[in-house]
Amino acid sequence: MTESKSSNIVWHEGTVSRKHRELLNQHRGFTIWFTGLSGSGKSTLSVALEERLYHMGCRTY
Repeated sequence: MTESKSSNIVWHEGTVSRKHRELLNQHRGFTIWFTGLSGSGKSTLSVALEERLYHMGCRTY
């Protein structure tokens, strides 16, 4: 699989660095995208994952 860069996505540097945010949260941040057909359980799975991560001490949103 090849990656192509989008021309309409631009990084904006905030005042809180990634390093400082990771120190505060005690873990690195990441994004998970659930894809699939309507009614295939994406929301159910994501809610269960959020709850599990929260109980493991990960900040979730």
